[in-house]
Amino acid sequence: MKGDFNLKVISPNIGAKNIAGNGGITTGTDLVEINLFLFVRIVKARDLLEHYGLNNCDPYVEVKVGRFKGTTLCFRSCSDREWNQVFALEKGKIQNPETTLEIFVKDNALRYDEYVGRISFAVSDIPTRFPTDSALAPQWYGLEDQMGNKCRGELMISSWVGSQADEAFPDSWHLHLSAASICICNIANTRSQIYLMPRIWCLRVNLIQAQGLVLEDRTERSQIFIQASLGNFTHTSKLAKNNNGNPIWNENLFIAVAEPFDQHLVLSVVQGTLGSHKRLGMCRFPVKNADKIVDGSLPSTKTIVVKRNGEFAGRLSMGLSLDGGYHIFDEDPKCSSDMNPTAKTLWRPSIGVFEMGILNATGLPAMKLRDRTDAYCVAKYGSKWVRTRTVINSLSPKWNEQYSWDVYDPCTFITISVFDNSQLHEEDIAAGAIDTRIGKVRIRLSELETNRIYSYSYPLVELQPSGLKKMGEIQLAFRFCCPDMINLCKVYTLPTHPAQHFANPLSLALIHGLRRQTMLLVSSKMSKTEPPLRREVIEYMLDSREITWSMRRCRADFERITILVSGLVAIYTQFDSICKWKNPVSTFIFSLVLSILIVHPQHLLPMMFSCLILHVLQQLKKKPRKLSHIDLQLSHVHTASVDELEEEFDPIPSKFGDNIMRNRYDRLRSTAGKYVALMGDFATRGEKLQSLLSWQDPIATMLIMSLCLITGIVTLTVPFQAIVSVWLFYLLRHPILRSPFPTLYENWVSRMPSKLDSMI
Repeated sequence: MKGDFNLKVISPNIGAKNIAGNGGITTGTDLVEINLFLFVRIVKARDLLEHYGLNNCDPYVEVKVGRFKGTTLCFRSCSDREWNQVFALEKGKIQNPETTLEIFVKDNALRYDEYVGRISFAVSDIPTRFPTDSALAPQWYGLEDQMGNKCRGELMISSWVGSQADEAFPDSWHLHLSAASICICNIANTRSQIYLMPRIWCLRVNLIQAQGLVLEDRTERSQIFIQASLGNFTHTSKLAKNNNGNPIWNENLFIAVAEPFDQHLVLSVVQGTLGSHKRLGMCRFPVKNADKIVDGSLPSTKTIVVKRNGEFAGRLSMGLSLDGGYHIFDEDPKCSSDMNPTAKTLWRPSIGVFEMGILNATGLPAMKLRDRTDAYCVAKYGSKWVRTRTVINSLSPKWNEQYSWDVYDPCTFITISVFDNSQLHEEDIAAGAIDTRIGKVRIRLSELETNRIYSYSYPLVELQPSGLKKMGEIQLAFRFCCPDMINLCKVYTLPTHPAQHFANPLSLALIHGLRRQTMLLVSSKMSKTEPPLRREVIEYMLDSREITWSMRRCRADFERITILVSGLVAIYTQFDSICKWKNPVSTFIFSLVLSILIVHPQHLLPMMFSCLILHVLQQLKKKPRKLSHIDLQLSHVHTASVDELEEEFDPIPSKFGDNIMRNRYDRLRSTAGKYVALMGDFATRGEKLQSLLSWQDPIATMLIMSLCLITGIVTLTVPFQAIVSVWLFYLLRHPILRSPFPTLYENWVSRMPSKLDSMI
C-alpha cells in the first residue's frame, strides 16, 4: 500500500533530450511529448448561391474528418461572412491514412441545411508546419456540387499539420468534442487558457475623528463607531465616546481591494452599540482618488462631509491610502508562490525562469456516470495561473502542454491540481454542478538543481473523511533555469517579505483577515473570465479551508517536535556516555582534545566549524535522491481512525449529534491533559530555578548567595583556564570516583518551591 504513494522517476520522450543535438536551442515544447494535430482554418466565404432570393442565405461550414466533425457559427441573411475559426483534430485519432478532409458549406435559411458546396483534401497531402514557421496563408478554393462539378461560391481556408506549440492551438475547436455531445456554447469551457490574477492593494483607512455630528442621543454614555463598506466587505471601528459630537478614534482599518479601482468606499457614522445602533449619516469616497503609497508614509488628511437624507450631519477627518508596500497573501504564507509587494516598482529583479511540461495523468477515478472523467489541470505560481485543455472522457488524459513562469525567489512553491470538468453539458450546468477536485501536487523550487530537467510521476492523494485515497498519478517534467548563480545566492541573504512588513508590521490576525478578503476578490474576478476559473477551483488551489482541531495533526506536530529535540538529546546522551567512561577510548580522546583547547583556546571556534563541515559532508550520502513529497508516516494518515478524520473535516458549527460530540470532547480532554501535564512539568522545573534567587526559601537563597560569594573570590584569584579545566575533568572523572547518589546541584534544585504549590 505504501509503495503506491511513492514518487516515481519517469523517462518521457520529451524534446529536451535532443537539445544537445540541436545546438542547445530550446523550444516551447521541449518539456512535453510532441502531439501532431490537423488544423483547418475557415476564414470567409463569398459569392455563395442563394436558394430563396436576395440576401436570404444563412451560411455555415461543416468540417468532417472520418467520424469527427464540427460546425462554425451560422450567420443570418448574408452570403459573404467571415468566420476566422480554427478546427483541430489529433492526428493519432485518424486511423486510416487515406482519410479525406471534407469541408461542406450549407445554408440554414429555412432550417433545412441546404447543400451549397464542398471542398475535399486527402489528409496525407496536407503540409506539415513547424512552430518556427510563419502562419500559413489562407487561399480561395472554388466549391463543388454533389456531383463533383464546379459550382458558384468560394471559400477561403488553410489547412496544415502542426503541434500543440502552434499559435492556433489554444483557440481551436477540437473536432472530437462533437462526438461527446458538447454544445457549441460550452466548447469554450474546454480550452486551455492563461490567467493573470488582479493586483491586490491594501486600502488603509486612517480614521482620525468626527466633528459637529448631529447626535440622536446626547448622553455621555452613548458611543459612536464607523462602519466602512467596500463591495461585500464591511469593517467596524472601535467604539468611541461621543464627546459632544466630536468622537476621536485614531484607528486604522485595512481592506483588500483589487484593480481596477472602480468602487466607492462607503463610511457610515453609527451611534449606539454593535447590537443596537442607529445611523447618524454616511459619506462616499472613490477608491481611485486615494493616495498611492509605497514607502509607508502617512496619507494626507481629508475632511469629508457626512450627510443624512441629503442634509448636513457633520464632518469626518480621515486619511485614505492604497499601500503598495505590502504583499497581500492569497495562499498560505508557509507555502506561498510569491513574496513581491503589490507595487511593481518595488519588485526585485527576476533570478530565473521555471518551465514545466504537464504531460499526462494515469489511473484517474471515474467522476461521473458511465465511468466518465473529463479532466483538466490548473497550475499557479505567483500571479500567473494556467489551465490546460479538457480531455474528454478519458481516465488517462494526455495534455502535453508547456508553460513558464518568472522566478523572483527560489524559496517558493508551485501548485498543480487536477479537476473534473462539470461545465460541458446543459443539464449539469442547470443542476449547479461543480468541478470536482481530483488531487493536488506542490513543488518547492529551492530543492531543484538549476538547469536540470526533472521528470516525475506524482501520486494524486486526497485525504477524505473515509480515509486516504489515491486518485491516480500526474506526470510532470520541469526545470529551473538560472543564468546567474551569484544573484541566486544573494537572494538567500535578503528578507523573505517586503520591507514594509518589517517597518510597519501587520498582526497575524490582520494578515489572515486580508488573505480571506483576497481569496474572495480573486474568486470574483477570475470567475468572470472566459473560460472561467470557478470558485471551487480557486479555493482548493489557495487552501481556503481553515485549519481546525485535528487529532492526526496534533500527533504529527508532536512527533516533529520530538524529532527536532532528539538531536539535542543525542548530543547529551553521547556526552554523558563519555563522562561515565562507557567507551574508555572515546573518553581518552575527548580528554586529550579538551586539554589542547584549554592550552590553546584560540583553536576552539575553528575546530567547532570544522566538525560542523565534517558533519555536513557525512550527511551528503544521505542526500535525498528524489524531491520531497507527502510523508504518510509523518502525517499519521494510517494511524488516524475514521472518527478522527470526520472530526478533522467537520465544519463549524458541527453537523454531528450530541453523543458523537460528547465522545470527541472526552477524547480531546484526555489527550490535552497529557500535553498540559508535560507543559506543567516544564514550568515547574523552570520555577524551581527561579526560586533560588527569589527569597521564597530564605535558607536556600542565603546558601546560593554564600556560594556566589565564594565562587566570585575563587574566579578572581584563580585563572579562568584552570577553573574550566578542573570543571571539565571533574565531569570526566572515572566511574570509580563517582557516587550513585544525585549531585549536590540536583539535590538543591529538587528541594526548591514552585508556583505549583499555590495552585488548586
